[in-house]
Amino acid sequence: MTNTFYSLTWTDVFASLVLVLVSIALLKWWKIGLEKTLLIGTLRTFVQLTAMGYVLTYFFAQRRWYFMVGLVALMILIASYEGYRRQRSRVRIPRYFAIITGVLFVTVAAVLGTVLQFILHVQPWYYPYAMIPIAGMIIGNALNTASLTVNRFVGELEHRESEIELYLSLGAPPRVAVQDALRESIKAALLPTVNSMMMVGLVQLPGVMTGQILSGIDPIIAVRYQIMIMYMWVTASTMTNILVLALVYRQFFTPRQQLRRELLHHR
Repeated sequence: MTNTFYSLTWTDVFASLVLVLVSIALLKWWKIGLEKTLLIGTLRTFVQLTAMGYVLTYFFAQRRWYFMVGLVALMILIASYEGYRRQRSRVRIPRYFAIITGVLFVTVAAVLGTVLQFILHVQPWYYPYAMIPIAGMIIGNALNTASLTVNRFVGELEHRESEIELYLSLGAPPRVAVQDALRESIKAALLPTVNSMMMVGLVQLPGVMTGQILSGIDPIIAVRYQIMIMYMWVTASTMTNILVLALVYRQFFTPRQQLRRELLHHR
């Protein structure tokens, strides 16, 4: 049996617009009102991904380690700003941009370095075809889970404000006072990743694995890569959640270990 490579032409890509037209027709029929938004999203998807394809072609042609490191650093800074922007609309956490940036740098360095050097054995270690997509997956997943856990933590603080004040009045340190809030926040943020690990291969085939199979790669090899990616995701998520909350929760307390209630009630 030989592997079959399914090559897509631009004509094929435009033909896939039929799928979007079906979605637009259904939305219009049910008078949902998202037809214009979906059209804009469809156009942006085409323009942004096409531009990214040409940009990545240039990036992949580079063979200088400092260029790759600088590119990953830029990706982290952009992701950190996006994470900061998301949080700013809910509550102003002091030094949050610095926190999320530092945590992402640590997480990416640890997880990406392990994957490139000790799992994939990439040579050279800054090989762009491995470094850029893997770093992108780590950063994107870490940012999403950080946003989830911080949002949940702020909600937990608001819900448990009286409880936390009681702990503090009895002499408990802030770390003990917010222990339950920390635990619930991390559990809630990790739950989607854990659920994906439980269901992968039974209900759905992940996008990365599906793409590899469609490109003609042996399914067994595709499965190995997907297993590694799932392990990479859960590790990056766990590290990010714990490190972010370990720094964020301190911002809600004064040097005298009092709860900064003005942060919770600021909108």
